[in-house]
Amino acid sequence: MMIKKIRYLSLCALLLIVSCSKEETSPGKPFYSPLALTELMNWVLDPAADGVWGAVGWISTSKGEKVIAPRTEEEWDTLRNHAATLMEASNLLMLDNYAKDNKEWMYYANNLSKKAQITLQAIQKRDLDEIFITSSDIDTACEDCHKKYAKFEEKAASSNK
Repeated sequence: MMIKKIRYLSLCALLLIVSCSKEETSPGKPFYSPLALTELMNWVLDPAADGVWGAVGWISTSKGEKVIAPRTEEEWDTLRNHAATLMEASNLLMLDNYAKDNKEWMYYANNLSKKAQITLQAIQKRDLDEIFITSSDIDTACEDCHKKYAKFEEKAASSNK
């Protein structure tokens, strides 16, 4: 009876070891995202950034100042979700199938993630001035990368010929 228990426990231990050593759980296995870079930008990062950029502002008219800001819990939650999406999606830009290089590209992607995190903290404090400033920092982070890698001006000029 004791030998059967030892064999059973040994078999269980062996199965546990084998199941833990499968390739899917091995460290260092690269992540993969099936979206093309333009799809990731257009469908994930850009809508999240637009949601942050358009959430807070002030419009001055002859009738006074209009404040653009979240008013309900749902609007605050949506703004928080946009910033969190932008923060985490920026990390996707560092995956092998998106990264253009291991130097400046990584710096720009990491910088965008950090700026979105700072914006997320401002959102959690509900500090409209800080949200406005940090959303501008997000814009600068995007523009810095686009100047190096997107080359929108060159694409626009070549499409107008």
